[in-house]
Amino acid sequence: MKILATVAVLALSVSLFAQKNNRALPIDDKEMDAYLRLREVPELKITVMNSTRSLNGTKVKYTVVHLGTTTQVTGFATLDDHGRAVIKMNENLPYQQVWLTVDDYLYTGILVNTDLEVVIDAGVVKKEAYLFGTGISFKGTDAGLNEALCKKTLYKKDLGDSLSSRLVQVCLDAANKQLPQSSFLVTADSIYAALKQLDDAYIKDNPGYEWAIRNQTDSRFYEWVIVALRSVDSSTNNLYKKAIAHQPCFMSNEGAGFYRNLSHTYAFANDQTTPALQDLLYLKYNTYTNGQKAVLDSIKEYESAERKDKAAILKRLYARRYTLLKKEVQAANFEQFVQRIEKNSTNPRTDILKLSLMELGKDDFSASFPLLLNSMKTGWTKQVVEQELNAFTASRKEVQQLFQSSGVLRSDSFFIGKPVAALSFGARLYRLDSIDHIDRFISNLRSKFKDRALVIDIWATWCGPCIADITNSKKLHEETKDLPVEYIYLCTTSGSDEETWKNRIGTLKPSGTHIFINEELESAFRKKLNANGGYPTYIVIDKRGNISSDRISFMSELSREKFAEATGLK
Repeated sequence: MKILATVAVLALSVSLFAQKNNRALPIDDKEMDAYLRLREVPELKITVMNSTRSLNGTKVKYTVVHLGTTTQVTGFATLDDHGRAVIKMNENLPYQQVWLTVDDYLYTGILVNTDLEVVIDAGVVKKEAYLFGTGISFKGTDAGLNEALCKKTLYKKDLGDSLSSRLVQVCLDAANKQLPQSSFLVTADSIYAALKQLDDAYIKDNPGYEWAIRNQTDSRFYEWVIVALRSVDSSTNNLYKKAIAHQPCFMSNEGAGFYRNLSHTYAFANDQTTPALQDLLYLKYNTYTNGQKAVLDSIKEYESAERKDKAAILKRLYARRYTLLKKEVQAANFEQFVQRIEKNSTNPRTDILKLSLMELGKDDFSASFPLLLNSMKTGWTKQVVEQELNAFTASRKEVQQLFQSSGVLRSDSFFIGKPVAALSFGARLYRLDSIDHIDRFISNLRSKFKDRALVIDIWATWCGPCIADITNSKKLHEETKDLPVEYIYLCTTSGSDEETWKNRIGTLKPSGTHIFINEELESAFRKKLNANGGYPTYIVIDKRGNISSDRISFMSELSREKFAEATGLK
């Protein structure tokens, strides 16, 4: 009896530990680490009932929000012959957001904490439901919270979307110095007041979970305010203090976005009190070659000199330094990011903000991830880094073995999809619905375009930034047609169809290799090459087989010179 009583008390303490004043424990609360050590990994259940067709094998797509090398990770499950599926989360974080697509029945965003089941009545749902509605119900401990938040998103949705879009644009304008700080403060204050007024109206008619609704609104607001306030003066100091004092309770798009933007704000701050890049490089001076030492010494000399041509000379020297000491420069930059975050925050928030640095250090993960691990004191953040380090190490090893074992094949053996069309402007179209292993697809791409660097654009027909950047890619392709580069466009089948895809290509007219790729194969391809994220995503595989998913953010940012450098051709 004594043992049972102890277990019962422990279970009760675990349940209550995640709450303060009847609300969720903030993610960066000091008690969170201890709570997570006692917490089990939650499960999400899906049930489709009253369907007139067989459900066995019906696809379920889920995208989980988290912090790490990317803020979203996509997975797939299938319904069994009873219309059920169980998704076990990869992390034991409380209130982790999942964007769920169940065939053509439902698309919704939910928070998974302890006990949640999504139930779909197929006899009632006649077309895809958005978030919540007739024929959709939630069951379990987390049901009430999720219903309240879904209904809040749908409440006066046009007004809410308009306010959110205006907030983003105003903050970006302020960040790019296209809007004076005084105008930004007035506009931001009016948007926040309107968002709060919208919350008040909903809460008045739907009492309950007020804390959750207000926390989500604050996360959304301060996520973007932080972007606007990259440089703080006396006029913006009060708003900045409010922003950094905010504590998200949910690992949602807004909560994760808040931490990511705050992390990058600190990491890229113009901080004169932390060691400069040149000083960090000098710490390993004795290990460098004579050429490397010479460029460092030259930079030191010209930085302290008074000359009219100083800026031009230093620009060339900095470029030379990066060429000769690329890995050392990347490592030193990353070390600066860590030091700036440590200076501006305290644990456990410090360690949470460091998780977003993984996105910046993933190309050199074998050095950057251990640096993060050694600097962390928070158990659950260390676990995230360890998991990603192990996954990246295994993936890198597999890819290296794949390239090393690739043999000489006949040109017609390099299957990259079923041929669809060859268009007059130099576009070759394929459709890839299945392949025995994603490794074979990667190997065939490399073999088919031997002795060429590959620039792979993962895009979607419904993605505005993707379509806009294809125009830039087309222009860059013309400017670099003398370089040994193959432009490969992987368009996901998610949310699209072959006819729309062909129409997009026919309208935009980009030359190169185009593959309409099954979304599950796209997900496997991203995972294999450590390129999780949104659209567009650019992957570079240089002629030596080196892989990077962060050398190119957008084609619009590249000149011919920068493109050659990104593809390893300079």
